[in-house]
Amino acid sequence: MPLRRWTRDARLTFAMRNPLGGFSRVPAAPALTLRDLWPGDPLVGERLVRNQSLFEGVVRNLQHLQWDNPAWPEAYRRWLQGFTWLRDLRELGAESARIKARSMVATWIGQPASERPITDPSVTGARLAAWLSYYEFFAAAADDHFRQNLMAALIMEARSIMALMPEGARGWRALTALKGLLAVAVAIPDHPEFLSRYLKLIDQEIDQQFLADGSHITRCPEDQFQAVRELAEMLSILQTARLPLPTRLMEVADRAAPALRAMRHGDGGLMLFNGSRERDPQLIEQVLNRASRGRVVAASQPESGYIRLTSGRTMLFADAAGPAPAGYDSTAHAGMLSFEFSSGRQRIIVNCGASTQRGWSEALRVPAAHSVLEMGSLSPITRNQSGTITRRPTVTRAQASQEGAHWLHMTHDGYKPQGGGVYSRQLYLGKDGQTLRGAEALEGTESRDFCIRFHLHPDITVEEIEHGFLLYTHEESWLFQANVAAYLEDSVYLGSGERVDSLQIVLCPPEAPEPPEERAAAAEGDEAQAPETDGADHTAAHAQGDAYPEDNAAYPADHADSATEQDAFYGQPHAATEHEAYQPEHGDHAEQDGSAAYPDHTYAQTDAHGYAQEGEAYASAPQDNEEDAFSPLLHDAPPADSMPYQAASTTGLSHTDHSEHAPQETPSMAEALFAGQDAAADHASQTEGPTDHGASAQASESAASSKPAEAAPSAPAMRPVRWALTLMTD
Repeated sequence: MPLRRWTRDARLTFAMRNPLGGFSRVPAAPALTLRDLWPGDPLVGERLVRNQSLFEGVVRNLQHLQWDNPAWPEAYRRWLQGFTWLRDLRELGAESARIKARSMVATWIGQPASERPITDPSVTGARLAAWLSYYEFFAAAADDHFRQNLMAALIMEARSIMALMPEGARGWRALTALKGLLAVAVAIPDHPEFLSRYLKLIDQEIDQQFLADGSHITRCPEDQFQAVRELAEMLSILQTARLPLPTRLMEVADRAAPALRAMRHGDGGLMLFNGSRERDPQLIEQVLNRASRGRVVAASQPESGYIRLTSGRTMLFADAAGPAPAGYDSTAHAGMLSFEFSSGRQRIIVNCGASTQRGWSEALRVPAAHSVLEMGSLSPITRNQSGTITRRPTVTRAQASQEGAHWLHMTHDGYKPQGGGVYSRQLYLGKDGQTLRGAEALEGTESRDFCIRFHLHPDITVEEIEHGFLLYTHEESWLFQANVAAYLEDSVYLGSGERVDSLQIVLCPPEAPEPPEERAAAAEGDEAQAPETDGADHTAAHAQGDAYPEDNAAYPADHADSATEQDAFYGQPHAATEHEAYQPEHGDHAEQDGSAAYPDHTYAQTDAHGYAQEGEAYASAPQDNEEDAFSPLLHDAPPADSMPYQAASTTGLSHTDHSEHAPQETPSMAEALFAGQDAAADHASQTEGPTDHGASAQASESAASSKPAEAAPSAPAMRPVRWALTLMTD
């Protein structure tokens, strides 16, 4: 037997000595009773009265003296042994519920100390807090023998927490263990060692678990919620006992509550990343109100790496960081660069969620369960048999905001060691929240064994049309388009804990580019056959300038910086490192919860337009007259309020023959929307040598010339996958 385990068992044996045997005095009743802060479920209480348990939708029969079973899920075992279901019996309120509560507690404390499952201090802490919170309900009117045994059990099990902590529990569950120790400390003040031990351990746990921005180290919104709830309960216990509030405990609650508020969608539920579920919005609000009096929302979370963008009625959440550190990565998912999108109170694009069931728990960790790129059978992270992550990707992010519009560029190299290249995702959220657009690319590989998934919330109804998909919510309709083939697949949603069937949009990889020789020959042929009516096209385009969408007013054609900004988004940027690209300003919090406007931020190492610069500049795209880009889109396109689509050149469209003898073929909405961008990308991939496209192009050329000759690509770069989600208005 290992020495550590032997010493742990020895400490437990010593701690579980029955104080009724004369080792110490046992009070007849608690000096102070507590009050549970959270509501219960009377339906669960009614099942318990009937000797059944209802946990996460599963009904099980209760067996006398059976508190553990290897076939049970861990979450159910913790729930049953933690006695948090006492709040459900209390919510039922009947005398039968009181009798059932007393009977089950008597069954537990009647077990010999050596046979009680007490090796998990977090479960013990939850149990002790529940006993003291509902003491008046099930124990105050009981006989003296029951109450004496209950008080002895409180002392014994509190000692077991002291014996096992801090090694016995990690993460927010360590806070649960300390909460139980604090509850016994204020209820039995004759044992001051409980309070002194709590005060010694709580600061240590706070320093280990909470990052500087108030987010939890596991990067799991569910853990953030649970940790804030434990902090709120500790503060309530200390206030009830009229004890001084530890300074560090108050400070971390004031930081963690705004971080939790920043993880909520418009419906009040949590975003779904790294093992999180929606949770009851009312319960989340109660927890926040108990933990902090303010209603501020964290303006940024640079330590956790979550990005929250708001514009108009819409919210976008993106996972722009790698897995949590070793020891706290048990809930980590392979969903780096995934995002969720909601409008008002309706979620539209989501991740699949999480589950406590063993099979589903593992299935929901893979990239296919997230709204992100999936590359065949490859995984961006690697785990060992114990579940610890052994290979972690490097994730970079760069963000900019201007006049209410937001740009976000993220990369990770999780597929690179397996030959999959570097995954790059660029997102744009329009200033009014009516446009969400993106570009996806794999750099450094020619593999096309990938797809991009967009999981839809079960409430979304989908209609397939000629130019894309119409997504219907209860109040709105959104149009999804892409420049590649797209189709619908079945999906599942476990955001509420139960499996619900849903749909997902899947984008196929772009077609392989033409060989350089054929591309050059086609270009020569096009030049030889160029019509003489080229100038007429430009004249006609200028004549229609008054029909541009109103949103374009934010970026007029004569904007001096628009070309550089446009190039920066749809070039091939060299992503800044995580440290350089994401340093927020000194303001930590927004003013009020639920504000519609997301504040602009300035990040270190950025250029005049807010884009991070390191090593080499963003590549430049060819500059054509801005009217050319929108002349085919004047009547049927979504509002063109985004810089990405203005950045595109329309080289391929400007040679269209408009003579009366030529056949007139009007491009479809999707074709017109993406053709210009793809032409610009093709043109940029062929451009070599000096150009006159401004300082950005010169910087790009300079950076390229400093690379070894063998690093030059022998084939054109893979065309990015572009997509757009646009609100359809009357």
